[in-house]
Amino acid sequence: MSRHATDTPPIPTRDPEIELAIDLVTLTPEGGPSIDFKMTAKLKAPHGGGYRLWSETESGGFFRHSTTKRFGERHLMPFGTLLWWANAVRHTTTTMRFFAAWEWENPVRVSNYVDVVLPVEASPTEFTARDGGSKVVCTGRVRPKGKVQVSVGDRSTTVEAQKDGRWRAIVDAAPGTHTASAVCLGGPFPDSPAVSTQVVVGPAPAIPLLLLFPEEGRKISRLTRVTGTARPNTRVEVSLGGGPVVVAEAGPGGAWEVRQARSDRSGLVDLFVETPDTGEALHRNVEVDYFAEWDVTQLVAGPIVDENGLVTRSGAIAEGGGEVGDIIQYSVQGQEPWHDLATVGDDLRWRFKHVAPPPAKPPFRLGRLHLRSAGDPLPRQYNVEAQAPLITLPEEGTVAGSSAAFAGLAAFPFVLELPDGSTQRVTPDKDHRWEIVLGPFAPGTHTVVARSGPSSQGRERTRRTFLVMDGQESDKA
Repeated sequence: MSRHATDTPPIPTRDPEIELAIDLVTLTPEGGPSIDFKMTAKLKAPHGGGYRLWSETESGGFFRHSTTKRFGERHLMPFGTLLWWANAVRHTTTTMRFFAAWEWENPVRVSNYVDVVLPVEASPTEFTARDGGSKVVCTGRVRPKGKVQVSVGDRSTTVEAQKDGRWRAIVDAAPGTHTASAVCLGGPFPDSPAVSTQVVVGPAPAIPLLLLFPEEGRKISRLTRVTGTARPNTRVEVSLGGGPVVVAEAGPGGAWEVRQARSDRSGLVDLFVETPDTGEALHRNVEVDYFAEWDVTQLVAGPIVDENGLVTRSGAIAEGGGEVGDIIQYSVQGQEPWHDLATVGDDLRWRFKHVAPPPAKPPFRLGRLHLRSAGDPLPRQYNVEAQAPLITLPEEGTVAGSSAAFAGLAAFPFVLELPDGSTQRVTPDKDHRWEIVLGPFAPGTHTVVARSGPSSQGRERTRRTFLVMDGQESDKA
């Protein structure tokens, strides 16, 4: 919550009643520009209840923070050491300033100021640059939805990463050797250090890859025809607005056509065309007519275990986001009949649960499932996965020892991914409960991930972030 003001909180007329100390400041791995950090709040004078944490903006306004990793949204924060999450609000170009107050509005500072240095954005990883036929095609990975500035010689472009952090950019380049570089733009954070590589661009082919329709900036329907030319008999791959890749083959004269490319987003979107045989690539911005957008964040079936250990032998859960009132429908075969699954509520979320005590048969099972919505009737194919394991211990944001006890519930054996990149296979008992002691961990903030399957590409997973401090006793399950 933000409240603008023209002055700063009054300086206390007595000694500060709360002492704040902050360290271990890191970028939040997912989501918007925000930070994770450890904060210790000590009460120096008697006072009932808890406190509120505020930050001061560059313009002298205030921003209230009320979310910790362990407790989530709270009006009053308990004293002690907690792992916090906070939107990045700059006090200077490189720092963020925190203070504590008793008030929910119109804060009067009752603590010391704590100025923390904002972390620098991490450099793009998996960075590559290749010859794209009078162009350079660059790819890499940053935090989800992060912005990347890509430069080749004296030309540059800015792109936004997808939800999985992957990005792609195409920059015009003359034949010759060039330096391609990429920087993750920090927004409120300092930009990342650049990564770079050399790339050699060869002469254009006799029949170069060309994109004829749609033209740059053209307004098109969600399903559109795409045409162009390429070297005869080469494979052409087309993707529009994050939709599925569609393949065509250039004919003997070099002409190619994709009769129906589909966009999964409306508004201004990217149109990418590539020929894997020659390495050529093209990019164009087009505007897709409005349609109701929706997504899927969870889609599981099979044995479902809840937080109390209650097991539904054959259950199903689905949820996601969308526009209020839109109806999500499903079909196992991707054709009639279609059945209503859920309606998007006022919170912009839709949910379906088929758990104990359920009807005899769930509406869908593990495997392929097709979904669509009333506002977006084009079917999409999804993979229904097993439920992700539940982690009940330690709690999110717990301060743990160098060895930490983990416990939870799961329907099947699963894999824990540890902070160092190693994995640990875990098998639940007959009551679907599991426990394991992991470590030793070095002091700092760590995240352990539990996945429903061995593939790192699986959608269903749970995370647990905890803090290890020097000399801290191990948590007990």
